[in-house]
Amino acid sequence: MSVLVAQITGMSCNHCLNAVNAALAAVPGIRVESVRIGRAEVELLPGGASPDDVVGAIEGAGYDVSHTDVTG
Repeated sequence: MSVLVAQITGMSCNHCLNAVNAALAAVPGIRVESVRIGRAEVELLPGGASPDDVVGAIEGAGYDVSHTDVTG
């Protein structure tokens, strides 16, 4: 199991959390572990989405990803 942790800038409220959650929920091939202000953690399922897909979804929701780390 690979887990991607994304550090997100520009998040400051519940609206931001909901926007990032919705964007990630639309990405096939991941399981959202947690979304907090400034950070998202997702499991990358085998044969599923890439880290770039996750970053693209977050950025598509209007937030910047300053750093990612993939473990596993």
